[in-house]
Amino acid sequence: MKPLNIFFASNGHGEDIIACQIIKELRKKIPFLSFKALPITGIGGTYISNNVPVLGSRKIMPSGGFVRLGLKYLLKDIKAGLLDLFIEQIRILRSDGRKSDFVIAVGDTFLCSLCGIFTGKKIIFVSTAQSVYIGEFLWIDKWFMRHYARVVFPRDEKTASNLRMFGIPAVYFGNVMMDCLEITGEDFGIPATKKVVGLLPGSRDEAYGNFQYILGAVEEISAGSQKKDYGGPAFLMAIAPSIKIEIIEKIGQDSDWEFRKTKPEESSRGIIGFLIKPLTTLKGIHSQIIISNKFADVINNADTIIGLSGTGNEQAVGLGKPVVAFSGKGPQMTLPFLRDQNKLLGGMVFIVPRDRKMIAQRIFSILDDPSIGENARKIGFERMGPAGAADRISSYIKENILQNTNV
Repeated sequence: MKPLNIFFASNGHGEDIIACQIIKELRKKIPFLSFKALPITGIGGTYISNNVPVLGSRKIMPSGGFVRLGLKYLLKDIKAGLLDLFIEQIRILRSDGRKSDFVIAVGDTFLCSLCGIFTGKKIIFVSTAQSVYIGEFLWIDKWFMRHYARVVFPRDEKTASNLRMFGIPAVYFGNVMMDCLEITGEDFGIPATKKVVGLLPGSRDEAYGNFQYILGAVEEISAGSQKKDYGGPAFLMAIAPSIKIEIIEKIGQDSDWEFRKTKPEESSRGIIGFLIKPLTTLKGIHSQIIISNKFADVINNADTIIGLSGTGNEQAVGLGKPVVAFSGKGPQMTLPFLRDQNKLLGGMVFIVPRDRKMIAQRIFSILDDPSIGENARKIGFERMGPAGAADRISSYIKENILQNTNV
């Protein structure tokens, strides 16, 4: 049987991950599908690691895909070749996209309309960036979805209900972000009774600058927590594959932290290193950060998170973890972005100034008040939904769209 050609387009690192999660489920259900992908931003590393051919030039723009956050980022991207890259992407949509059997867009309404206009096809649209929790959709967004979307999978039920009121074929199955968390149950050797603060510096280059501020906050929390009944919390930091541990080690050493390599039994638990610093103000007391590549287990073990990760913050709240955030060093973690994220996540992103004492105060207020965690669990489920969305979305695509092609 001739394979069906499915063309994926996505405009963000988190969107690439979501697309690949859907691809995994489609492969399980329909073995004779062929996939190609066009990542609008970034190099498409997630697609490559999932054996999906990537089309177009693989370039990272200075903004990291966040040109909407300021004119200066747009100008930097244009200087770096954004216009040539965009023209190339349109050519790919007109050629490979038009030749495909189905087009699936993962991202915002702009991407959906771009795919619809240049491929000439009705788009299967996985909407990740917009929600009525942030604000009402513009009339032009609704027009694009009515005209170019075969079906829309919004990120929450309230948004799906709103879109249906305007004649848009929206169906809610949950948020695929929650499927991307692979929880193994690893506890990193931390006692179950100990408080845990998770650290998410981000997955882009700005994560290194963010990490400098996080280190200061950890020192402040460690010093202040000696007055608490529960003592000092454990610190768990998750780093993405894109973050180089050598740079993390150097940043720590520049701030008088000592890096310790892992022993074999520690490596088997997903620990890739430790940062340790004696507190000169408290004799015999030290701060320690456990560094791991088991992202989901870090979040799962935490009572609260210091988060400067776009997708990671959302996943953390989805697992019921309150997030403390501040504007970072770079185009993503800006105050406008964080305010939108806070609306999206029902107030469970606590925005504070970039000040170590104020970060520590907010962390203590969360650790001291169990009701905040309880509220985060309730809101997280409401806003992010249960796991299994990719399975449900792929089943819908098979049964309601691909069935007409005799799958």
